[in-house]
This record gives sequence, C-alpha cells and structure tokens, in this order.
Amino acid sequence: MTRLRAMVGLVGLLALVVAAGWVLLGTGLLGVRSVTVVGASRVSTAEVLAAAAVRPDQPLASLDAAAIAGRVAALPAVRSAVVVREWPRAVRITVHERVPAAVRLEGSSFALVDRSGVVFGVVRKRPSGLPLVSAPVDAGAPALRAALDVLAAVPRVLAGQVLEVRAATPDQVTLRLTRSRMVMWGSPERSRRKAAVLAALMTRPAKIYDVSAPDAPTTRLR
Repeated sequence: MTRLRAMVGLVGLLALVVAAGWVLLGTGLLGVRSVTVVGASRVSTAEVLAAAAVRPDQPLASLDAAAIAGRVAALPAVRSAVVVREWPRAVRITVHERVPAAVRLEGSSFALVDRSGVVFGVVRKRPSGLPLVSAPVDAGAPALRAALDVLAAVPRVLAGQVLEVRAATPDQVTLRLTRSRMVMWGSPERSRRKAAVLAALMTRPAKIYDVSAPDAPTTRLR
C-alpha cells in the first residue's frame, strides 16, 4: 500500500512538472507582454526593439537573453546590452551606449569615435568639447589607438584645451592646443609620467612643449 501511494505521488508530481513546463514553454499564458528599453539616447527605442526581435507572447522562459543582448550590442552606437526577464510577462533591455572621445573628419561631416577607436555615428556639426583626432590611413589602426591612448592620458586640467590629436605613426603623437600651442608627446609609453611633466611645464609660457623624452623635457617659444 505504501509503495502504491509512493507511485501515485510520483506520477502526480511528474504530471505537475509536465503541466508547469507546458504553461511556461508551450502556451502564451506566461508570454511576453511588454519590452522596456532603458539607457538609450543615441539610438531610438524603436531601433533597439527591432534589433532585439522579441516576439509578442513568446514564452518568457524560452527567451535567449544572451542572443537578444548580442543583437542589440551589434548596433553601432551600443557598447553592450543586458537583457533581464521580469516575471511574469515583461522583458527589460538595458543599453550601455558608446561615449564619444573624439571626432574624425568624414568629408564635410564629423564621425564620432569612442575610446577604443570605434566609429559609431556621423554628425554635421562638430560637438563642442571633443577634439579632432587624425592618423594617416596607411598608418592603420595602431596610430589611431595611440592617439586615443594619449588623449586619455592628458591631464584633466588641460583636457579642455586640446583641439586636435595627430598621430603620424604610433610613436609620433602630437597635440594641438588652444592659443596656437603644440605638445610633442611621442609614443603612448610612459604616458603617466609625460602627463605629470606636461602639467608642470605648462606653467611656463611657450609655444611648443616636448615631453616625448619625459626625463629631459624641453619648451620652445616658437
């Protein structure tokens, strides 16, 4: 008798599991009713929803959150995305957008470039506060990355004075500052040391500040 009861209980439990699985995966009872997008400003909510491609009434349990996040992150202006199920019938997509570090000339327009060198948008008017970054096409991505690495290392007190960062090669980075001043930075190596030396040198009036050899910096009036 005890064994029979155990068998009946097991069958009942299995039936409940099957029924629960059917409700979760085989019906629209717990299907997606709403998708919320958070953190989008450079991309529209409509673009995010189109990339996410979440079907209405799709069973929430069957959603592939990683795949959805990957599709959203493929949008040029999106750095990453996080997808969370909100039971019983909602999905939240949090978008982390790329942040422009500089701009590049694109004909008569300006391409937005993030810290890693990814171009993710084009605007007609140059945004205020963003320096121009340039590197010869034949120098390739290493020169652009070197320019961005140097830009990130510039002392915060001087960052607003940088108008342009040029990288003829990865080892020949120069900064054009306000008031017709130039900084010869060289390579991104020892950038912390160069930044400290530059901050001290800027107390002297000069037109050219050379910190490419930070242990022997020089200044010139012209």
